[in-house]
Amino acid sequence: MLRMIAVALVALSVVLAASNRMWADELHDARAGNSFQILAWNIWNGGDEARYVEDESAKRAKQQAIIDVIKASGADVVAMVETYGSGEAIAAGLGFHFHPRGTNVSILSRWPVAEDVSVYEPFNCVGAIVELPDKRRVAVYSTWIHYVDDIWTDPHSRDGRDAAELLAADGESRRVEIRAILRGIDKEMAKRPGVPVILAGDFNSNSHLDYVEEAREQYGLIAEWPVTKIVADAGFRDAYRACHPKVNRAADRTWSPRFPEQIQDRIDFVFWRGSQLRAVEAKRLDQHEPRWPSDHAVVWAKFAWE
Repeated sequence: MLRMIAVALVALSVVLAASNRMWADELHDARAGNSFQILAWNIWNGGDEARYVEDESAKRAKQQAIIDVIKASGADVVAMVETYGSGEAIAAGLGFHFHPRGTNVSILSRWPVAEDVSVYEPFNCVGAIVELPDKRRVAVYSTWIHYVDDIWTDPHSRDGRDAAELLAADGESRRVEIRAILRGIDKEMAKRPGVPVILAGDFNSNSHLDYVEEAREQYGLIAEWPVTKIVADAGFRDAYRACHPKVNRAADRTWSPRFPEQIQDRIDFVFWRGSQLRAVEAKRLDQHEPRWPSDHAVVWAKFAWE
């Protein structure tokens, strides 16, 4: 009798677990009717440097930490950077679709990828049209912009340099790169009028919206950083700054929760373009036990359909 009860309880637990998953999926599908959540994250060499770990159980543990953070965030779509061999395992752990390009950037989505709309170089940019349960579509781009001067890491890199010198050090090659990506996006979106665009990832750039007169005391200078300015000039808005218009350097920074001795700054972004969408909430995530599994914080944003 006890054995029969035990078997029955196990069967019941399986049914309940399946029901919970179905309920969670239905909840996400229902929510997708009016909003969805995007997460941008450089996971650091496959997740806490899992790329360099030979022991499979240790590698899986690092990947699991990334899975746990994403799950806890409730994100529906992830713009991932430094994927490096961990994308399939992370997507499987989330039950997400995996859309990679090259080794670096990738997109993970709760919902199907209807089309590839990638532009520029495979290492720098991957794009996908994600189809939501109500058949509305959104274009998502995961992006990585290279850097040429550690003006946002080395705490002494700005010593004796004014804003003009720092902007010059930011590198013309980075401006060429982001302009090429934006031209590619414009070309793809011209074929798909009415589809809103999310451009997210690690831009390795400070923001021109942060280094303003009102925040001079926090940064020590005013600087119109070119990469984010070029994105803004292309019609994109910064979801985090739209939801947090007052600059708070300590609360806003995404670099670096693992290297506090370096310059702390906001270099990861979720941008959007399209009157169909409105950023209704945004936050930085950088807490996880026993430790945060990346050198970058997460940028999370919730969008509502207008």
